[in-house]
Amino acid sequence: MAKSPAARRSGTALANYSYSPSCERACGWGGARNLADRASDGLTDRQVAGMLDAAAFALATGRTFQRHWIIHYGKAGIAAHDGARFVSQVLALASKQARREGGALTALWVRERASEKGEHVHILLHLPAAMRLHGRTRRWIDTAGGTWRAGVSRVRIVGGRLPSGDAAAGEAHAMNAANVLRYFLKAGSQETGKRLGLTRAGCSGRIIGKRCGWTQNIGAAARGRGGPQT
Repeated sequence: MAKSPAARRSGTALANYSYSPSCERACGWGGARNLADRASDGLTDRQVAGMLDAAAFALATGRTFQRHWIIHYGKAGIAAHDGARFVSQVLALASKQARREGGALTALWVRERASEKGEHVHILLHLPAAMRLHGRTRRWIDTAGGTWRAGVSRVRIVGGRLPSGDAAAGEAHAMNAANVLRYFLKAGSQETGKRLGLTRAGCSGRIIGKRCGWTQNIGAAARGRGGPQT
């Protein structure tokens, strides 16, 4: 298969994968594989491919992920069968704020379950340059039906600092974002982990409903149009 735009243009860790548009059926915005009561014990190869394709397109179109948001929604009182709805609602609220600030939200996410942490979600975010999350994440969690408390939400700036206009700094930031994404893929199979050179793989936990996803502006339809879509 042909190399993704990120592989040709960025030289980052995302160059390990190539586009697989059919993955949209497995991990996009609907379809039989995303039934609300469907249980899964890990990421399929098609889901891994879909996440990497979406991330590569975001990077190739200038939308490097700036923040890693972790929500322990189990601690917020969200039931396992309601996790996908909660994530969708939180992202809808963040997207609405991004539009108010003259931009668009770009995001990738994956739900996980760990015995010591319960159910949680990892979200990679690209936001308008001036958009801030402080004081908003708590409100979004409450509005989406959760109960905010200490330890429920944590936002990390990817690489420790927001990207600047410097080309070298931008390349380093893209690499940091790619490494965070590779961490997201730890629920993939051991075979996939070996193929992609992941340091962790096969770390699965049962999830009910949609396990991973991304915003439509980096989905298969947007990739077919070739440029950023709001």
